[in-house]
Amino acid sequence: MGIFDRIILTIFTFGMAFLSLIFVMMSAGGWTEPLALVQRALADPNGRWTIGVLASLFFIVAVRFIYYGFSRQNPMETVVHETALGEVRISLRAIENLVKKVTRQVKGVRDVRAWVYALQGGVGVRLRTWVSPESNIPEVSEQIQRTVRSYVKNVVGVEANEVRLFVENITNEVRKGRVE
Repeated sequence: MGIFDRIILTIFTFGMAFLSLIFVMMSAGGWTEPLALVQRALADPNGRWTIGVLASLFFIVAVRFIYYGFSRQNPMETVVHETALGEVRISLRAIENLVKKVTRQVKGVRDVRAWVYALQGGVGVRLRTWVSPESNIPEVSEQIQRTVRSYVKNVVGVEANEVRLFVENITNEVRKGRVE
């Protein structure tokens, strides 16, 4: 779910909570002012339009979230590898963890973040690395790319069609990452 959908969901949730609170207060204590306000709005043509537009927006947002609730999440989150015995599905998260592990073993790499995405006929890998100052960056970069390509091919059984590397920082310190 993108940021736009999260914002809309937040607004929708607050709107529904507000309406629920009004209905609870009306049913509990006989507070009929909101009901009288709605009746006056429905009697006026401009009020009908306003209520109709707001109700339509709520309906469209509700249908959108129902659709998201029942739709499959990203069918490309796995890589399918065919063997003689059948089909093997490997999650992209598992490949990311494998890539991180093998990249950290390259001499000169202090830390790494990895993203793996599905491509036609294989996967793509995007790496963000922190390397030590003693490292020859072109050599380390080439070694990382070779190592990742061969390791993914040998262990997972799919081609790493592209391995993109970005050196974030040159440092002696190991980056303190967040806990996932």
